[in-house]
Amino acid sequence: MEKKTINKISSTSEHALALTLASLRNVVSSNRSVLLGKWDYINFIGRQINFLTIGIIGYGRLGKKYANYCKALGSKIIFYDPLKKQDSKKIKKISNFNKLLKLSNIISIHVHLDDKTYHMFDKSIFKKLKKDVIIINTARGDVINEDHLVDFLKKNKNAKFAADVIENEIFSKSKSKLIKYAKKNPKQVIVTPHIGGMTSEAQQIAYNHSAKKLGKFLKK
Repeated sequence: MEKKTINKISSTSEHALALTLASLRNVVSSNRSVLLGKWDYINFIGRQINFLTIGIIGYGRLGKKYANYCKALGSKIIFYDPLKKQDSKKIKKISNFNKLLKLSNIISIHVHLDDKTYHMFDKSIFKKLKKDVIIINTARGDVINEDHLVDFLKKNKNAKFAADVIENEIFSKSKSKLIKYAKKNPKQVIVTPHIGGMTSEAQQIAYNHSAKKLGKFLKK
């Protein structure tokens, strides 16, 4: 897909922002509470995004869009991506990965899955995070070792995780340790079924592009 066309699709970055805000304000768990007949805000006091530092891992098309959304809301934005340059005074590049981990209240992952990023978040990384960190993953589930993630969440009850993807999601959804944990800890974990790019606008852009490409091919 041409760069001009794909740049019109912002759905996944918007979903990352939605997961961020839902985690900060306990939207899912507080809604569950209301549906159970309760009306108590004490257990659902959240955080204000413009007081927080957001660390973005992967500053490509989606990471950059997410950064700009969060910047508009007043957050301090930092990013780690050896392949990208800083292009804004208000979005700072951090060359030291461990420094970004240490500084971030929220970490949003926007990397491709490859040999280097497979299980890049394991117990050695979780040890370096803030105890109340919020991790957002709309990239690929396999960049996180979910066994290590669940162990981290169990030990750090103020930490949260929100994702649109899970590890080995095509074949092992029923065995997912993360989903099992989420069922008992809805305030700590949000998981959606890979709906990041699933908007009517994104699909229309993609379908129209495919139709045009097919039309050009058939005319040859």
